Parts: sequence; structure tokens; C-alpha cells
Amino acid sequence: MLEMANCQLIHLALLLLLSPIPTSAHPRPQFQDTDPTSITPTSTATFVNPPGYKTTTYAPLATPFKYNHTSANLAALWNQVGPIAPRKHNTLPNDPAASTAELDTFPQPGEQFHPLVPSRDANLTSKKLPRSFMWGVSSSAYQIEGAAAADGKGPSIWDLLSHRPPGFVQDNSTGDVVAEHYYLYKQDIRRLKLLGIPAFSPSISWPRIFPFGTGAVNEAAVAHYDDVIQELLFRGITPVLTLFHWDTPLALFNEYGAWSSPRIVDDFFNYAKFVIMRYDKYVPIWFTINEPQYCNWQYSTYPDDGTYWPKYGNWTDDKVGKARRRFLCGHHTLLAHAKVAKWYKEEFKGKGRITFKNSGNYYEARDVNLPNDVLSAKRSVDFSIGWFGGPWTDGDYPPSLKTTLGDILPTFTPSEKALIKGSCDFYAIDAYTAYTAYGSDNDIQCTNDTFNAAWPECAPSSQMGGNQFPLGPSSDPGASWLRSTPAGLRKYLKFITKELFPTVPDIVVSEFGFAEPFESSLTKMEDILWDLRRADYYQGFLDAILQSILYDNVNVTGAWAWSIYDNFEWNSGLSTRFGLQYVNYTDLSRTPKASMFQLKSWFREHAQ
Repeated sequence: MLEMANCQLIHLALLLLLSPIPTSAHPRPQFQDTDPTSITPTSTATFVNPPGYKTTTYAPLATPFKYNHTSANLAALWNQVGPIAPRKHNTLPNDPAASTAELDTFPQPGEQFHPLVPSRDANLTSKKLPRSFMWGVSSSAYQIEGAAAADGKGPSIWDLLSHRPPGFVQDNSTGDVVAEHYYLYKQDIRRLKLLGIPAFSPSISWPRIFPFGTGAVNEAAVAHYDDVIQELLFRGITPVLTLFHWDTPLALFNEYGAWSSPRIVDDFFNYAKFVIMRYDKYVPIWFTINEPQYCNWQYSTYPDDGTYWPKYGNWTDDKVGKARRRFLCGHHTLLAHAKVAKWYKEEFKGKGRITFKNSGNYYEARDVNLPNDVLSAKRSVDFSIGWFGGPWTDGDYPPSLKTTLGDILPTFTPSEKALIKGSCDFYAIDAYTAYTAYGSDNDIQCTNDTFNAAWPECAPSSQMGGNQFPLGPSSDPGASWLRSTPAGLRKYLKFITKELFPTVPDIVVSEFGFAEPFESSLTKMEDILWDLRRADYYQGFLDAILQSILYDNVNVTGAWAWSIYDNFEWNSGLSTRFGLQYVNYTDLSRTPKASMFQLKSWFREHAQ
């Protein structure tokens, strides 16, 4: 494998020498305008290449890598990652069999021996959601697509992280194959239709569209996503797209440090514009960024010491240095979202709605009569969703972040605050669980002590109640942060919209789901498919959403279950399963679990 310095020189030289030859798009008939919130099946979808972008075909990778190859710079990037596992499934994307291989019916729980989980609130019987309520299942590109290096795709940071740093993924799995949704999307979409799922919220892979983060668009990737959108429309399933779900192009880490640099804002803007201009007519909702809070617990843990990509920035790799990196990441993420949103609404005049997905859990003071507990709960909120609350306030950070972090926290200019303020059309929260917060007299001292293990949050919490009993049943050890706490969701929705951000017009639960304990260790389908804790989780959380609407007058307008099926769960790898469908990672077959039918049953009763 090349040393990083030599790899960089090759990248730079080749980028100067290679000038991709643009290919003209075939003339395409225009779609008639449609209402994007009421998509009906169609078999005539065509897509127009946005002006100002050139496309090229990236040649397949040679084995072994040859640096005089037409796309040798792309090969050098993949050499930085290492060997990629071969594909498992032989179905071609355009194989008609891919859309007809599924049965029209699925085995499911019956009433004879064990019914689905009932509601605990009899008053909800026959109560209905608002007619405009949108629901479906969700996932993300790196977690299900596989086809890691196929058809000119460039590597993402997660391609490198899952291959190179020892132990970064607990079970040493990668996203090379996973469920191969890239090849099996026709089957997957047809199955969603047969299951009665009305909408699907995946993400687009940035490095599949732009293998180097910028430059010419990869024609094969565009053709693929064209066909995915076409298939969803043909099946009458509404596409709701996320533009970025953590798979930053590796080339941008090599070039300037990615989200640690302000340069990322324009590069993300360039990518987002292309995708939106191509698909906006058929996408009623855009999520620009998935969980910018990942800058805290994921981005800041990337081994940014020069071992795997060049080291940028003058910060150290200690706790303060990692804090600088995580808050730079958050800063540039907010600006990237806001720039896209402003263009979408004011210049492009998009048809849909746009926002980003927050990651947050409900924090409740363990004892509301203890000031330290109350303060701990407030700081927990400030350092999670408050951090990215600028669109709903004055465009700035909470005072507690400024006081605690000082010059570690970047500052917004007046024009940047104005850009961020009002940049979200609605609030989206990935709300999985709840915590109780408790405090002590030492917490204030902690805020001034960067050597304190609890700094900078300085807000202890746990998933034990004030009565010293767990808040709910536990999840899989690979998701040790997760317990089933449905009442916490109802409290959280009310807190966000009535107290924290009262300017929010409506709120969507953009992700919620559960990892059945030890599911990956089970070998018999009869043991796997009755995922009782996950089924109970969905019943409780969906009831909480309806309770929020009926009892608390919270304008909840959507819910997205995670996930369409088992996937690559980041640092936990393939061994932690969140899927509503079981994936056999040997033959890649998918089988709906009881939780899928629990979800269907709930919406059959309550949706209009």
C-alpha cells in the first residue's frame, strides 16, 4: 500500500492530468407538474441533468490496481482503503426478475397463540391521525447499499474506518456488501409495496454521485438513483431523501480535513444542488443532514492523527483538541445546511419542505425539587439539540455552550446567524430513548475544568429512575444507550414544541427503532422473527405520538421507523440489528419480523 504522502502526490498529479470528457445527456421529455405530497404510480419517469454540471464515466477498478489506468486517481483512493469484498448477489439492477422475485404474501403472527402487542391506552381505540400525516420506513446509503466500489463510486470516510483502524468496528464487519440494496432495490421496493408501506426515506451517497466530493458527476450513480426514484414512483411509494448520512467522501479528508474546514460548506452545497435539482419534483421532503450531533460522539473519535489521512488543523489530539474538532464540525454543518436551505427556498424555489434531522433523547430531572438535577437536565439539552437550535432561535448557540467552551466554540457572524435563523421548515427529531439527569455541587466546577472526565457537558445522567428502577427494557448490548421508554417520547415532543422552541410549526419523529437483545446470536428463524421487545417498542412509541396529538395538542406530522431491515450499525457493525425485516447475511434474503406487522397493524387502525 502507498504511503499517505505518495498517495496524495499521485492524487494531485492525476487530478491535474485527467480531464474527464463530458458526455451530453440524451434529450428527455419533461414530466407534467404533480403534487409531490400525493404521488401516484407511474411508469414514465424521466430525469433532467441540471445545468452547470458535467458528467463522465469512471472506469471500473483494475485488479491489481494500475496507476496508469484511466481512473487511476480513483484507484489510488481505494488503495488507501484496502481490498473490498466481492458482491454476493448476481441480480443485475435492470434484471426484470429483481422486481418479481418476492412472494405476494408473507408469514406473520396469528391470533391463535400470541397476538400482536395491544395498546395500553384504551382511549386511543379507533382514534385517527391527521389525514396529512406521513409515515414510512427509513435507512441510509452506507448502511444498506453495499456495492462499495461499484460503478465508479468513490470511497467514503466509513469505507476507510471499517477497513483500516483496528477495532474501530466492534465485529470487524464493513459496509462492502451488507444487504446489497444497490443491486436488490427493485425487490426491496416491491416488498414495501406488498407490505403496505407508503413511503421510504433513504439517503443518497455523496461519494457515489461525486467520487471525489467535487468535480464531474458519476453517470452510473445518477442512472442508479434515477431508477430507484422511478421504481418508488412506479410502486406508488413516496420518496423522502436525506442528502448526507455521515458518508463524507474520503477525498475531502485527504484534501483539507472535511468537516473541520469551512471549505466543506461549498462542496456540500454543490453536491446538494445537483441532487435537489434533479429530483425535487418528486420529493416532498428533504433532510439535508442526518443528525449533526454525530460531530460529538462519532466525528470527534475519528483517528485524525495523520495515520490514515493527512492531519489538518493545529489542534492537538487530546480532549480539548477533539472538542475543537467536534464543534468545528457542528459549525460547518449548520452553515452547510443553512446555505442549501436558503438557496432552495429563495433562489430555486423548491416545491417541497426542507430541514435537518436532529439526534436527541429526552432528559428529565430525576428530582425537580433539586436545583442541580434541573441544571443537569438543562445542560444535557443544550449540548444535544440546543447546540443545533439556531434555526428556531436567533441563529446562535445556547449561552451555556459559549460560557463553557470559550474560544473552542466557533463564532457566527451576524450574516451567518441570519442565514441559520429560520432555515428549517419544520422540526425533525430522531428520538429513540430517555434519560434522567442528576447533579451535584461539583458540576459548576466541572464546567471550568477541561481535565474533568465529564467536561464539557458536566451533566450526569442515567437510565435509572428516581426510584432506582430502570426506565424501561434494555436493548442489545451493541446499543447499550437504548431502552424502551415510550412515555419519554410524548414528554419530549411536548417539551420541544411548547417550551424549548415554541416557534416550531410542526414536528416529525424522523427516526425511532429498537435493537432486539442478542438477535444476532440467534440461528433459528422461529426464534428470530417474533421480536417481542421491538414490537412492544413500536406499539408504545406510536401510541405516544398519537397521545401527543390528541392530549397535548402537539402538531406531529410524520413518523419514520428505523430501519427497513437489518443494516451496518456503524461502530457495532452487523452484529446489532435494528431491522423490521431480518437479513440473512449469507444469502441476503429478507424476511419481515413481527415488528413489521406491529407497525402495519398500528397504522391500519389509526391512519386515514
